[in-house]
Amino acid sequence: MAESGGPLAGVVVVDFGMNIAGPYAASVLSDFGADVIKVEGPGGDSGRDYPPSPGGVSSLFASVNHGKRYLGLDLRQPGARPVIESLCEHADVVIQNLRPGKAAELGIDAASCHRVNPRLVHCSVEAFYPDDGARPGYDLMVQAESGLLGLTGEEHGGPCRTPGSILDHVTSLWVALGAMAALSGKRSCETITVTMLDVAMALLNDRASAFVATGEAPRRMGSSLATTTPHRVYPTSDGDLVVGAPNDGLFRKLAALVGPPVEGDDRFADQTGRLAHRGELDEMLERVFRTDTTAAWLQRLDLAGIPAAHVRDLADAVDRHRALSATGFCDLEGIAGLSIVAPPVRIGADPWQPPVPGPVGADNRSVLSGLLGFDSSAVDRLTEEGIVVAP
Repeated sequence: MAESGGPLAGVVVVDFGMNIAGPYAASVLSDFGADVIKVEGPGGDSGRDYPPSPGGVSSLFASVNHGKRYLGLDLRQPGARPVIESLCEHADVVIQNLRPGKAAELGIDAASCHRVNPRLVHCSVEAFYPDDGARPGYDLMVQAESGLLGLTGEEHGGPCRTPGSILDHVTSLWVALGAMAALSGKRSCETITVTMLDVAMALLNDRASAFVATGEAPRRMGSSLATTTPHRVYPTSDGDLVVGAPNDGLFRKLAALVGPPVEGDDRFADQTGRLAHRGELDEMLERVFRTDTTAAWLQRLDLAGIPAAHVRDLADAVDRHRALSATGFCDLEGIAGLSIVAPPVRIGADPWQPPVPGPVGADNRSVLSGLLGFDSSAVDRLTEEGIVVAP
């Protein structure tokens, strides 16, 4: 449960989501102080099953379900309806990302929730466009349908997945942003539907706009950009380096640094010429950068005022983030090896320390009795009937 001091203190969020897109949106709201109730049926969120699981807790589940209370409730049973309605009565925000039609079947769609409480903000995540029907979809399928998968990879290779379930995570940010905006609005049957395919297209904003303007379909280019060069990965003697000289001023600095034959070649005097002779320029630069180490080139490029970066593996990047970031990682107490990335936005000076996620139903009594007002005998009866899922 979130600490009470955040800007969303007092806001109650009911999370009916599974996997990443819905649950992570709810955790973002928890990071800002909301009281998030995660509702899971028998068996729990399938995200609990993804390895690795140090101490029996999935790292994926912990990363997108931290800072919540855990209520076990079998939504399929008619006897769950009073609990669902009470959750809606107390909720400021409801989030669900079930496959199209399933929320209505379970009575947690916008219309059903708003009949109980018209002031709650109802948020739904869907994978595809409304006319695509009830298609289920994961991040990879949406990357494929959006064109993102087809644009990612080397020029002569096949499509490559953008790692990190990026569409699930960015969709979650839009859901959380929309919910926070709606909480400041009129609060009258507010319904937010975020489609992952819309989010993917928004991430391709500049490329999609360029295609509409020119009719020229972009192609896979590895780390290169269609609109400017040099601005890509170059191999060095011991690794890889990103160099960015996307305008004439920076390119003149780069040419002066690497010298002839790049320097003084009139073909590269402006962006138009560099794009027309991209292949020749890249070959020259590759030969130059292979002559020394990544560290040596980074030092020279930095002194010359040319943007550059080391292409790191994840292990190196994690070590640097833990050591140097203002937010870093959070080691969850009591479970060795279970760490999650801290939110990149921190409000207040207190350290961010969410508890280890509990099992399904870990907070049944605190939610049912403490928040919703069910007496102990009612909770016992619901548990005995299998409507409330015991931890």
